[in-house]
Amino acid sequence: MRTRFYQFKNKYIYKAALVVSKIICDVYGRIDITGYENIPEGPYIIAGNHVSYLDPFAMAFFTEDEISVVARDTLMSNVFSKILLTNMNAIPIKRGDSGNLGVFRLLLGHIKAGRSVLIFPEGTRSADGSLLPGKAGVGLLAMKAGVPILPIRSWGFEEILPRSNKLNSGRIVMRIGKPIQLKDIDPGKNASDRAQQIVDAIMANIAKIEKPTINEL
Repeated sequence: MRTRFYQFKNKYIYKAALVVSKIICDVYGRIDITGYENIPEGPYIIAGNHVSYLDPFAMAFFTEDEISVVARDTLMSNVFSKILLTNMNAIPIKRGDSGNLGVFRLLLGHIKAGRSVLIFPEGTRSADGSLLPGKAGVGLLAMKAGVPILPIRSWGFEEILPRSNKLNSGRIVMRIGKPIQLKDIDPGKNASDRAQQIVDAIMANIAKIEKPTINEL
């Protein structure tokens, strides 16, 4: 199914970033998204695999609502990038699971206010597109937020804009999986590694998403 590109009327920087990303994706690799029927009523947590700097932009294409996205704090190292990313609803987070209590509270606040958030459970870009283990912090967020988790998997970004940050040509495909209800993956309060088990289940659901065939696009 051909990608839907929505028009954002309020935040011009947000809209411009998506338009530029759309152009890059369409020039260097046509992008197709399937699975629109799986999108639940918001808010929800969008959990996707991470292979490229294009991921956060492209994974916002499917929804007509503005979303918030978690971004590495070093991407906001100068005033220009900080202003740009802040207007794109980016929330800076430090590498690792410590020192991010404020970010955690901010994400919960966004969700409780009705805004969906995009987060990458792996915490870093995969070099070859294979899935990496998820971080426990994402499991904790899912546990505290109590909203559906929407898994998304992409193919091709690792070719279009790999870790070398050199643009190449290719084909981008994304599939939205079925929403995950917390009750279906929560091992319970007595589990010593409850948050890790939850994020492991989220990653397992992402892994189950199959690449669309040509006749589905």
